[in-house]
Amino acid sequence: MARRWLLGVGFALALAACEPADPLAGARETCASASTEAEARLDACTQLIESGSLEAGERGAVLASRGDAYAEAGDVTAALRDFNAALEAAPDTMRAVKGRAAILIESGQLDAAEPLVERLLASGEFPAEANDFAGDIALQRSDLGAAAAAYDRAIAADSTFFHAYASRAAVRMRQQDYDGALADFDAAIALNPQLSPALAGRCWARVQMQDGDLAAARADADAAAAADPRNVQGQLCRGVLQLRAGEWADARASYEAVLEVEPGNPAALFGRGVARRRSGDSDGRADMNQARDFEANIGRAFEQLGVATF
Repeated sequence: MARRWLLGVGFALALAACEPADPLAGARETCASASTEAEARLDACTQLIESGSLEAGERGAVLASRGDAYAEAGDVTAALRDFNAALEAAPDTMRAVKGRAAILIESGQLDAAEPLVERLLASGEFPAEANDFAGDIALQRSDLGAAAAAYDRAIAADSTFFHAYASRAAVRMRQQDYDGALADFDAAIALNPQLSPALAGRCWARVQMQDGDLAAARADADAAAAADPRNVQGQLCRGVLQLRAGEWADARASYEAVLEVEPGNPAALFGRGVARRRSGDSDGRADMNQARDFEANIGRAFEQLGVATF
């Protein structure tokens, strides 16, 4: 009897050995891995989608994962297309709801994003991100109390969610609570040392608070620009500090970096004008006058930041 049982086990093992391995196993793993490079995830997810072997639920999940990869790669149109397709295949794919909401909020389409955020909150999935989105909508609508409360909930859901700390710091900056903002920027940067918006925000907090550490502010501005040279706030903060230090050529370079991203930015135009005039280029007056056309009190704002404009 024992021999017959052993023979049966051996036969079953032999059958299992003959069964082909899942040829898409590697693609499934890569597609689902948020830590993998976006290009590799795009290839893997596309392989799965084109295999024609996915059930509706899995197809929705794979499309949402590919949408995340497209968004990470900067192709917003393709990302939205995949998020929409994911929701058509499987309407309860909350990853697609989250991805679509993020793009809409980033583009300022708050009314379109709001029901998606409400749906995400009701689902209980991604609670930190969902509350963070609610905070972003409230902040863009200047409802600072609601924004701060939403960011509090996001941090309660995930104490390592650095974006919520940086966003709550932005609320505190608008409330002129620079000490509170500095604490939140510190927390965000401790979790993500390359977070350029938080580095730039901490620079501004230090510049605007009484007896702020300007050497540390300069280090933050330099780090923000190194992490992302197109970070407008980092370059603007560095420009102010360079003007205060009399570094005219460097200040001009910082403001020109901003103008490459935002050609009509009044602070960058005015700051470049100051740098040009203070270095002996009288044509800097044209930059300053153009800036005043956009924002009449721009000169007073620079003076309040400790910049001698003449």
